[in-house]
Amino acid sequence: MSDATDLLGTPLTDDERALLASYDGLRALLRTDLAPCAAAGVRAALAHLGVVVTDLGLRYDHLLDDGV
Repeated sequence: MSDATDLLGTPLTDDERALLASYDGLRALLRTDLAPCAAAGVRAALAHLGVVVTDLGLRYDHLLDDGV
């Protein structure tokens, strides 16, 4: 698998790339020193977006490892 394909090897659409970019951006934010309210909001958003990314077969991560 590469960054250009989903878990089944199908090329990503532009929308799927945008979803992954948002997902990766939220994961990166969790690694910074956010205010508690911001960190909670990012975790909540990541939980919802993680469902989308997983359902589309774009990526499978264990978000519990990130406190989500």
